[in-house]
Amino acid sequence: MLVIACTHLITGGETPHLAVSITAPTDELEDHVRAWCTDHGAGSAFTHPGATAPDLAGPSTLVRGAYVAAVETALGTGRLVRWPGREHAHGVQTAADLRAKAGIDYVEALGGLTITDESIIDTRDFVRPLRREGQVILQVQPAAGGVLIPFEAEHQQKCCADH
Repeated sequence: MLVIACTHLITGGETPHLAVSITAPTDELEDHVRAWCTDHGAGSAFTHPGATAPDLAGPSTLVRGAYVAAVETALGTGRLVRWPGREHAHGVQTAADLRAKAGIDYVEALGGLTITDESIIDTRDFVRPLRREGQVILQVQPAAGGVLIPFEAEHQQKCCADH
């Protein structure tokens, strides 16, 4: 089952918050995702093949964010949570292996570093690539030992986790 799930940081309005977008061929995940969104104060947008509009959910203050998430998803953007190949995006791999096995279209180094096929990336068993124009992009940064690590860490520092 091809499922693409993204998170979207929503700014503007009264309170910045998170929205979740799901593109899936069935509604199998909807109840679970809606429950998670309710528990975490997030709006949600579900899109199914052939639908003319997304199915938006959440408190009225969050539905705007869910709509923004649906539009961003249609434009091919967002922070990916689930995508085809995700199950292979773990461990220490070369950039070429991540592209070949883990559904990563492009590895982008912050700070202008050059990435080659042989560049070593320690995923730390957590990657949160971006979707940009429909492509899956993993942003990385240098780390000790000459390896690269994902820019977005699994456990964000408080100063950066809410904006």
